[in-house]
Amino acid sequence: MNYFNQLSLKNKIFISCLGIILLVSFFIALFTRSLLITGLTGELKKRGIGIAQGVADSARVYMLTKNRAELTAIAYDAKLGNRKDIIKYLMISDNRGNILAHTFTTGFPPNIETLVKNQNIETANITGAEVNGHLFFHVVVPVKEGIYTIGSVQAGLNKRHIERLISDLRLLFLSFLSMVSIIFFFLSHRLALHITKPISSLIRYTDQITRGNFNIFFEDNRIKTHWKPGARNDEITKLTNSFIKMTSRLKVSTNRLKESQKKYHALFRSGPNPIFVVKEKTFDILDANPNAMEMLGYERRELLRMNLFSIGNLNEIDFIHKYPDHDTMVISSKVKFFKKNGEFIFVNIHANPSEYRNKKVLIVAATDITELVEKDSQLIQASKMTNLEKMSAGIAHEINQPLNAIKMGSEYLCMMKEKKQTVKDDDLDMVLSQISSQVTRAAEIVGRLKTFSRKANFSREVIQINNCVRAVNKIIGRQITLQNIDLVMDLTPLLPTVLAHNNRMEQVIFNLVTNAKDAINERIEDRNDIEKGIITITTFFDDDIVGISIADNGTGIDPGQVDLIFDSFYTTKEMGEGMGLGLSIIQGIIKDYNGTICVGSTPGHGAIFKITFPAHVQKTGEMKAKRNI
Repeated sequence: MNYFNQLSLKNKIFISCLGIILLVSFFIALFTRSLLITGLTGELKKRGIGIAQGVADSARVYMLTKNRAELTAIAYDAKLGNRKDIIKYLMISDNRGNILAHTFTTGFPPNIETLVKNQNIETANITGAEVNGHLFFHVVVPVKEGIYTIGSVQAGLNKRHIERLISDLRLLFLSFLSMVSIIFFFLSHRLALHITKPISSLIRYTDQITRGNFNIFFEDNRIKTHWKPGARNDEITKLTNSFIKMTSRLKVSTNRLKESQKKYHALFRSGPNPIFVVKEKTFDILDANPNAMEMLGYERRELLRMNLFSIGNLNEIDFIHKYPDHDTMVISSKVKFFKKNGEFIFVNIHANPSEYRNKKVLIVAATDITELVEKDSQLIQASKMTNLEKMSAGIAHEINQPLNAIKMGSEYLCMMKEKKQTVKDDDLDMVLSQISSQVTRAAEIVGRLKTFSRKANFSREVIQINNCVRAVNKIIGRQITLQNIDLVMDLTPLLPTVLAHNNRMEQVIFNLVTNAKDAINERIEDRNDIEKGIITITTFFDDDIVGISIADNGTGIDPGQVDLIFDSFYTTKEMGEGMGLGLSIIQGIIKDYNGTICVGSTPGHGAIFKITFPAHVQKTGEMKAKRNI
């Protein structure tokens, strides 16, 4: 079986067809031989009974007269001629089994008399018998006279006659089978060649295709002439046509893939932005384009030994949970990437899953936004200064109060000195204590203003929103109160922390409170339908969400303006009173920290801004910060 499995398809078909033909021929020979033997034997028996019956009819008269000479003559006449090959012996006996005539020339065989006497002479029958070591068909035919049986004719039919006939026929049949086998040998060979030749060609072409030669079907003229449309319509042709179509499509796909790879390499090498190929899950850098090396100052071999998190201040746990499964998406915005010389740049990171050298990878593209971040920072700073300018009068008034107290204390001491009067110890302690406390108060006001006006960076830190609300209240709370507006703070205790920046979050709250104040003052000036303005700051949390809402009872926002208020340079204030950047800046800051902002309003009765952030939950085993910012 192993040898057969190692044969080619042509030889398998050839050997299988030839084997089946020989096997069928063998069974046909056996069946034919059986039919011949059966037919010849039956014919021999019929002929033997016919000869014996003819002898019986001729010998009837002579048996009645016991004329042995005539009976012997009749017996020899029956055996002579063309019957001598069939009749081996012939005997005529009476009804008692006594042999009256026979054809034995050398005397009776030893068992012949017993054989004759043991036969049933009432009916014609044939039995097998052995005489002198040879097998015969022993034929018995009764001799009748009326209704009486007066004797029998018994003859031995020679079996060798049948064997000679079968032998002669066997030679003829074997010659016929040989001719048939030879014919089928060549037919099987041609059939196998006819079937396997196109398959062999397909195998040859397949080998060429596996070597990348997809033009083999279009370069080989033999296949064009062999498979002309309509020349053949069998399964092999259909298979070949399907294979040709598949190869043609594969060629087109391969060419497109090559073109795509060329474009990919061209884009990867000459792309304006840094591109990194990082291994999925581990985020090891597998490749980087020249622009990445130029921007960061690393050699390629140095980058290939690094991890994505070693060149940027990405949070590994958040990044792993956010990286895309299917589509390109922005993973992080305003991320710091550190150069080899210690400098840093701000980038937006896009990631897309792909395969690289049979590995699942992420194609990470970094867009340099350092200049944009700097301009954004300047814009935010300008917005702060604009707000402080608006509050300058109130701030000056707030600073004047401790200064006036200090001035009054110092003038009192100077007056007592001019009058050369002694200041009591208790009065002196009280004056000095007041001067000290007012100096401290003035320093706190100036310190809060310096902190608020400081230029903020874009780092993330764990902050408490309640503390930001309290800091803003210290800056403008008194001024708002002086404008007949109540600032109500409903701060939830044990509020979860968030990842943001104190200075920028104070800027958001400060801007929204300032806008609420302006809306209330506008309502009072235009309609004067409320006695006092109310600004309510509420903090809350729900599962993994932390939020803050700022509500007022000012003029509210028209429904047609709600969708526009976050657009840059859009303002509802009069010309010269606003640039329309405040809410746009607020929205940008909130998005930087993965937050959301929404607004609800009842025109003429107030508005509410609701801001939410993901809660920051300390995780066991959380990574330490790669760098302190």
